[in-house]
Amino acid sequence: MSSKHRVALAALVVAAFVIAGSGLAGASTFLKEDVKSLKKQSESVVRAKVVDINSYWDADHAVIYTDVTLDVKGRLKGASDDRLVVRVPGGTVADFTVEMEGAPRFEMDDDVVAFIARWYDGVPMVAGYFQGLMKVHKDKLGNEFLRGGVADGLSLPELTRQLRQAGN
Repeated sequence: MSSKHRVALAALVVAAFVIAGSGLAGASTFLKEDVKSLKKQSESVVRAKVVDINSYWDADHAVIYTDVTLDVKGRLKGASDDRLVVRVPGGTVADFTVEMEGAPRFEMDDDVVAFIARWYDGVPMVAGYFQGLMKVHKDKLGNEFLRGGVADGLSLPELTRQLRQAGN
């Protein structure tokens, strides 16, 4: 192989690594949380129903956020207002959608359990992103189980027990 071909081949290999690695640059990494660690990060853990979802541009028209209004039905930890508006990064405004990997996903009328913390500006958020949100499902006998988040597969009474055991 001529030196000209070796240089071209080396350039192709470097370009392939750069292109392959560029997809990883935008990836998000989340530390695996558990009930105890999320409890420490949270001011409250609430059971709530999603009653409103509203996406909007920030003041600089650079980022889309979604405000999710939760009608709080119960508190598993801490205190909270009866109605919380949780800010989630991402959403859809008109025909423009921004999705943030790892952001919690809400749908209207969802019955949820959420670990609530605060953004730097004091607005409520879901602690641990997707790990801090569980959806409540009922089996054929009416038993309530959680899907998603750190309590995936647990019954509601079991999550409550783990929260009590986790201490302050």
